[in-house]
Amino acid sequence: MLQGNSKPARPMAPGRTCCEHLGHRGDALVDPLRPSLFTKMRATLSGERDAVVLEAMRAAGRVAYDEFVAAELLRDRLAAEGVSLWDVSGNAGTQLVAAWNAFVLQTLSERFLDADYQARPGTAGFVPAVTFAQVYAWLAAVELWVSHARQARVNPDYDLTQAMRLPAPLPAWAEGEPCPPEHLARLLAAVPPVREQIDIALHALERGEVPSRQQSSFNRLKQLAAQGAAAADYAVGLRTDQHHPALHGRIEANLHGALESWFLVGQLAAMPRLLMEPQAQRPVAPRDERLPGGWRFDPWCLTDRVTLARWQRDKQAAHAIREMWRLDPDPAATLALRAAIDGLLAIGDLALHRTPDGSTHYYECPWSPMYDVRRPTRFAGIALNPGQQFALRARGAEPRGIVLGPFKGAGEVRPWR
Repeated sequence: MLQGNSKPARPMAPGRTCCEHLGHRGDALVDPLRPSLFTKMRATLSGERDAVVLEAMRAAGRVAYDEFVAAELLRDRLAAEGVSLWDVSGNAGTQLVAAWNAFVLQTLSERFLDADYQARPGTAGFVPAVTFAQVYAWLAAVELWVSHARQARVNPDYDLTQAMRLPAPLPAWAEGEPCPPEHLARLLAAVPPVREQIDIALHALERGEVPSRQQSSFNRLKQLAAQGAAAADYAVGLRTDQHHPALHGRIEANLHGALESWFLVGQLAAMPRLLMEPQAQRPVAPRDERLPGGWRFDPWCLTDRVTLARWQRDKQAAHAIREMWRLDPDPAATLALRAAIDGLLAIGDLALHRTPDGSTHYYECPWSPMYDVRRPTRFAGIALNPGQQFALRARGAEPRGIVLGPFKGAGEVRPWR
C-alpha cells in the first residue's frame, strides 16, 4: 500500500508517437505502420490482420490519459476542499468513473498491441484475429468514455447514473480458436498498470476517511480488489515454459477475472455511492433504443460471453434468439432481470460459475451464464443462499425467471436433479 501523499504519475504522455511502439527484428526497428513486403507476406501466411485501424484508434484514444490526469486533479481539489468522495455530486462522480474506464481500456489496448509486436516482430503491424477483435472492442469503448468524462467536466447537472447502470462491466472477451500462446503474454503485460492504479485509488479513498456507516461497503470493495489480486497472482504462479491447452485456459480465466474485478473496483472507488446495496440492486429501466427494434438493442445480451462467438456462428441459435425476443411479451422486464444480475455481480453477491469441466453456460436458449450465490440475496422473487447456483431463463412466451442448480458439466450443462 502506498504511504503518505503519494499520487499517481501521469501514465503516459498523450503526444507519444508510433515510433515508441516499434517492434524489433534483430537490430533493425520495425515500424508497425510501415510494414515491409516480407512482413505483409508473413502476416498473410499466418492469417493475421492489418493493425492500421487499431493504430489510428490508439493514437486518437490517447486523450484518455488527459482525462485521467484531469480526474486526478479533480480528486485532489475535492480533497483540498474537504469534500469526501462518498458525497461527490453526480457530474464529479461521472467524470471520475468515465476517466477511469477510458484509462483502463486504452492501457489494455496499448499493452496488447505492444506485447504482440514484441512477441511477433516478424509481423509487427499485423495481429491475430482474436487480438484484433479484442483491441478493437476496447478502443471503440474508449471514445465513448472520453465523451462522458468531458461532458461531466462542463455540465454540473450531468449524472451518468440517470442514463445507464454503473459500474459498467468490462467489454466481453474476444474468443479465438485456437487462442495463440502469446495471448497470455499480452494479458500479463496489461496487469501491472491497472493493478498499480487500483492500489492508488483505494489508498486515496481510505485517506479521505471512510464514513462509519460506509465502512462495511469499503471493506467489501477492498475484498473485491483482493480477489482480483489473488486471481492474478495465482495465474502468474501457474505459468510454465511449456504450453498446455488446459493450463493455458486456467491462466487466461484467472487473468480475465482479475482485470474484470479491477475494472469494477476502479469505478466503485471513483463513485463510492455505487456501493450502496439498494442502489446497486435497483434495476434501471432500459431506454427505448436498447429494446428490440432499437438501434442499440443487443439480442445476445443474455448470452454467456465466454461462448458467445460459438452461438453467433450457429444459424439455428441465431434463429432461436430472434424467436425468443419476438415472443417475449415484456422485453423490458427481461432486460431488467439481466440489469439486476449485473448489479449483484458488481457488489459481490454473485459470481460467475464454471463447472469442473470448464462449462460456463446453461444449455437452453439464450445460453445464460451460470451464477454462484456468494451472499444471501433475493432475486426474481426467490430467496437465494450462499452456495446455490442459478441461470437466467427467458423462453419467449413462457414466464421469465431463473433455473436453480446445482449444475454439472459433461457436454451440455443440465440441472442436476
